[in-house]
Amino acid sequence: MFFSSLFESFKETHTYPLVVLLQDPPVSQARLPSFTGFVSFFPPVRKPRVESYVHRSFLAHFSVLPRFTDRVDVMSLDISCQKPVFGSRFHSFRLVNAYSINSADRRVHSVPPESLFPDMDIPLLVVADLNIHNPLAYPLRSFSSQEVSSSTPYFELAALGGFALLNSPGVYTRFPLSGKARPSVIDLAFANPLLLPFVQGWETSLPSTGSDHVPITILLASPSSDPAPPVSDGTTWTGNYTPRSLNTS
Repeated sequence: MFFSSLFESFKETHTYPLVVLLQDPPVSQARLPSFTGFVSFFPPVRKPRVESYVHRSFLAHFSVLPRFTDRVDVMSLDISCQKPVFGSRFHSFRLVNAYSINSADRRVHSVPPESLFPDMDIPLLVVADLNIHNPLAYPLRSFSSQEVSSSTPYFELAALGGFALLNSPGVYTRFPLSGKARPSVIDLAFANPLLLPFVQGWETSLPSTGSDHVPITILLASPSSDPAPPVSDGTTWTGNYTPRSLNTS
């Protein structure tokens, strides 16, 4: 299964991911998959559309408070520490994990932009499979007027809040398995101005896991020093957010 392959692939990385954010996780008999060494958080419903895993070594240094609303497709993790994170003045930061699907006419998306880009006075990272297409994510692709109009509200609201798109422009995040559709960039990550100085990397270097979406790694660390081992000082970590899987539920 895709997610088992994903967690197995972590063993091949030089820095083990400490936070893993999944969209569209498989649900079997009202249960989500569990993995050794990780604690999972998800909306308290029968079929959540997002799930977040935190490594137990991370919990030894950080407090993690999951936040849910009445939505099944958006959740947040508030992460705090007694000493400042990333060598900054902040003692906490937030991760937002979302999965949005299109309506039948593809003009309306299940997750509205207002759910993703709050005005906060702490660092904030937003990762999501938004199923939207926009020239800012892939400048060389031709887009229909409908694709641009439906995605523009997200990018406009992000810009108004000072959020920066972390994706490397033009790097695909989804490769359709059927071959009938073009590769696309629909898995997006945004950082608010307070988090942006600590974003040290966005990459798709993990091995393929059989999904039509590519695992993405984001490294957060102090900009003034080389990344340290993740549990040595409690301020450096690697977060991996993984787009939705094949339909394995």
